[in-house]
Amino acid sequence: MSEKILVIGAARSGVAVSKLLMDCGKSVILTDNRPEDVVLAEFPQVRETLAELEEKGIKTIFGRQIDTRVINEIDRVVTSPGVPLSIPIIAEAYRCGVPVIGEAELAYCMTKAPFVAITGTNGKTTTTTLTGEIFKNSGRKTYTVGNIGDPISNYVMEAAPEDVFVAEISAFQLETINKFRPVASAILNLSPDHMDRYGTMENYIAAKARIFENQRGEDFLVLNADDEQVCELGRQAQCRKYYFSLDKKVAQGAYAMDGGIFINDNESVIPICRIEEMGIKGPHNVQNALAATVLAYFMGVDVVSIAETLKSFGGVEHRQEFVATIGGVDYINDSKGTNTNAAIVALNAMTKPVILIAGGYDKKEDYSEFIEVVRKKVKRMVLVGATAPQIEAAAESQGYYSTVRVGDYDEAVKVASECAAPGDVVLLSPACASWDMFDNFEIRGQVFKDLVKRIGSI
Repeated sequence: MSEKILVIGAARSGVAVSKLLMDCGKSVILTDNRPEDVVLAEFPQVRETLAELEEKGIKTIFGRQIDTRVINEIDRVVTSPGVPLSIPIIAEAYRCGVPVIGEAELAYCMTKAPFVAITGTNGKTTTTTLTGEIFKNSGRKTYTVGNIGDPISNYVMEAAPEDVFVAEISAFQLETINKFRPVASAILNLSPDHMDRYGTMENYIAAKARIFENQRGEDFLVLNADDEQVCELGRQAQCRKYYFSLDKKVAQGAYAMDGGIFINDNESVIPICRIEEMGIKGPHNVQNALAATVLAYFMGVDVVSIAETLKSFGGVEHRQEFVATIGGVDYINDSKGTNTNAAIVALNAMTKPVILIAGGYDKKEDYSEFIEVVRKKVKRMVLVGATAPQIEAAAESQGYYSTVRVGDYDEAVKVASECAAPGDVVLLSPACASWDMFDNFEIRGQVFKDLVKRIGSI
């Protein structure tokens, strides 16, 4: 009798997991509390695969919470990252001793290819994409996957042992690992995020720490030497450790100094490239480049491939992405700025007066530090979404009154463009998640870009 598995969440990772399991002869139930048409509208890329699975007879349950009694028929639960582990069906699985794992754990257990895993609060997507490109340019077959948007499960069946998975791994994904053991991992930084889920910073950090909990011996962990919380956390690791730093030399790792990036392997110091030669700009991107350099170099990638990729890599969509210049005003899409720290980074990278579009899903963050930067950099702040009142109140408590609240993104972009003068920049960097109005930050960013293009066509 085939193993019966419940997959919770019918977005990209859930559908990919379901296909993988069915291809392996497993009996699968796929459930999502949203109606199927809503899921397909939000994730049109899963439509074809889901239709294929339904033709093959997969059991699907949409539009409601699944009856907890189904656990009596289930051998294993695989949950998507955004699904709270407190929902009744998962709580019942834990109560009954039914294993609950995530897509990252399942995929890891089904392949012999090694994993390079990257986590942190900010910079994950850029660092993961850049690291993946370095590996590809070195000639190694590479799958850049995970929380970045492309499920790991899509490639498990084709990956060979000599290939490599470069994976962005979120705290949510790390909650549901068991055996997951990357050969190389990185913690880029730590700042408050997802407090609505974790409640305390300690709980959030504990989730992040799971990235190295199974690493041993020759495995290695890359740590941000400039982040005290990261370094403190790294002391728990039972594997090799390497470091990266923007402002000091490190004995084993990479650092920036005198306008260049250098790698130190404890035997020699090797120049990689000049910072001005890099395709991505700003101190935060230098940090991302340093982390990618350490991961690649100590995984055996040659220095030439690292240097060439740092020079050619132009960044990722939705992360300080230039959209257009209209009437002398630059429009920048930083929809990936889903917390206050990320938005601060984006604001500090701006060299022109800013009209900022901010607001979104409430992750229970403190906005005081964010407002301090807003006061220095932002001419006008256009607020939209669930957190608009909280951000406005935080701004006014610090004497910043140049805000306007709007109802939707059409109005937000229209008002921002009207407030902007030639030489200004309209920046979307919400400092919040997208889930109050959009299913993910990618959709939010695309809506912003479409609205900007509409302005340009008028």
